Amino acid sequence: MPLVARVTFVVLVLSTFAAFFVAQRLKSEPPVINVPQITTSFSPNGDGNRDVSKIAVFLKVDDEATVDVVNLDGDRVRRLADSVPMRAGRWQQLTWDARGDDGAVVPDGQYRLRVALRDEGRSAIVQKTMTVDTKAPSPQVCIGGPCSDPRDEWQNIVSQGDRAIDIFIKGRSRFTTNLRVYRTDQGGAPKLVHTLKQRGRNRRLRWDGRLANGEPLDPGVYLIQARVRDTAGNVGVSPAEFEPGAVAGRPGLTVRGITAQPPVRPVTAGGRTEFFVDARGAEYRWRVRRVGQGRPVKDGTAKDASLVFRAPEGNSGVYLLELRAGRWSTTVPFLVQAKERAKVLVVVPTLSWIGADKIDDSPFDGLPNRLPTGDKVRWPRMFSGEKGLPAGFADSIAPLLVFLDRRKIRYDLTSDIDLDLTRNPRATDREGVLLAGSLTWVTRSLGQRLRKYVTDGGNLAVFGSDTLRRGVRLRVLNDEDAGTLERPTQPAAADPFGTRVAKERRVGAAVPLVQYEPEDTSFGLMEGALDLPGFTRFEEASSLGKGKVLAAIGQPLTPEEELEAAQTGKPAREIRSALSAVQLGKGTIIRVGLPEWPQRLDDPNVAQVTRNIYDILRGVQPRIRSEQ
Repeated sequence: MPLVARVTFVVLVLSTFAAFFVAQRLKSEPPVINVPQITTSFSPNGDGNRDVSKIAVFLKVDDEATVDVVNLDGDRVRRLADSVPMRAGRWQQLTWDARGDDGAVVPDGQYRLRVALRDEGRSAIVQKTMTVDTKAPSPQVCIGGPCSDPRDEWQNIVSQGDRAIDIFIKGRSRFTTNLRVYRTDQGGAPKLVHTLKQRGRNRRLRWDGRLANGEPLDPGVYLIQARVRDTAGNVGVSPAEFEPGAVAGRPGLTVRGITAQPPVRPVTAGGRTEFFVDARGAEYRWRVRRVGQGRPVKDGTAKDASLVFRAPEGNSGVYLLELRAGRWSTTVPFLVQAKERAKVLVVVPTLSWIGADKIDDSPFDGLPNRLPTGDKVRWPRMFSGEKGLPAGFADSIAPLLVFLDRRKIRYDLTSDIDLDLTRNPRATDREGVLLAGSLTWVTRSLGQRLRKYVTDGGNLAVFGSDTLRRGVRLRVLNDEDAGTLERPTQPAAADPFGTRVAKERRVGAAVPLVQYEPEDTSFGLMEGALDLPGFTRFEEASSLGKGKVLAAIGQPLTPEEELEAAQTGKPAREIRSALSAVQLGKGTIIRVGLPEWPQRLDDPNVAQVTRNIYDILRGVQPRIRSEQ
């Protein structure tokens, strides 16, 4: 071996031994670097809470220090101090905002400090770690039982003040969990009604269901939102958005007094009728009366959730089941079909009643499932409207049925759901069909069958605004007794008959109606009606499809519009009818686009035209009647 190589080898060996003994000496000496303060977990999210790591470096000797943040592999990610003079016994305050030397936020993970001393000629990595955590916690709220338990439809439904409400929180932390109670079934934005706090790591909170003033929650649909903070200062809110499909867990709470679920299809007069009554286990009183009549035809008391009795005998009609338990009451309608068939079939919009009802279906996210908001809706279901009656029943449907009943006009009765399930109507066995109220949603198959019914020779009258222009899918789950309503659509430009309907228009003062063109006197829609009273609400048809117009009545032109028409030779605005009759194929469709019509049935002229419509439906010539 050459002499130079031997000398080099000896020097390296001696250097290694020297370094070893120096290292052993340094290890045995007390440390000169101390970090008494360091934020072990933080989140740079800009919310003002634990956004940075606060660091204090303490030296026992005077020196110049360079402080770096390094990852667990020892690679530098950020220099916090460069050759900063430090006095012995004095803290050097530093902060790290979780950004690297390039200005970007570093990935979530653990980081350490490396402190280098110039005079000491050495550096040390502080073993304390700083955790950068930008992921917010994902709490869940489940009413009635832990989120891991199978769903039970009764867990999320309580009576006002009948028992404590168990609120289970998944993803809790050692910090206080804030809970907010919102009411979601009153329209508009959810309304905050109460707040709760859950301290510590307890997963269950028992709440008596009372507000800050001691009053119990009113019947309705509620959602409980959780706000949880983790060690890094991240705040998780669940649900963050009050949108269907964006709510985790079972945060929905339904408070009930008494509600009922009526049959969705007509029952035969004298036949077995069954209701599901939710009185929260309390005894309740019940009675049955025909709409428009005050005297009950049946009554009794019960406690069972299943209420069964025989339907009233006699003519077809809508009956009301009135229920009372303590201070709570509700009223729900049901349909009774006579054993003998009549020439005219009246159809009520049960599908639209169910679709508009503010009920929170399973999995109980605290948001009412409704067709207007695009949700999937279960049927049958409870009726939770004001006093139990569906929207529009008291104003639009009941007056029309009472009008027919008091004039002893017989009719058959069914629901749109029943029509869809039975594949009716057919022109060969039914002279006329009257759609009472707003059949807002209709399945595609039923819409097509109604059009075929008219073109094949049937007569159809449409009462109610916003009718037959929105589609929905009807699914049957078992034996045609239950199912879902899915995929509701926005209003189409035209209904199944090709009629284009404008948005409802309102005027300040009542406007009388006029006939735009002379009516075919053989048709008789306006037979015996001298003139019609003024109306303030109009749902006018700008196009009556491809059929032959038999009658068209609407708002007259103003004097200014008539003058403009005379000067230009054309109308100042498009003529649009609010009351019309059109021959389509072999049949006729009559459309009443006046939402106030049922409330004006006490007017002799409105009554006369209504009788005329019924006569046309049953295939007889209208005649003048006295409605005094």
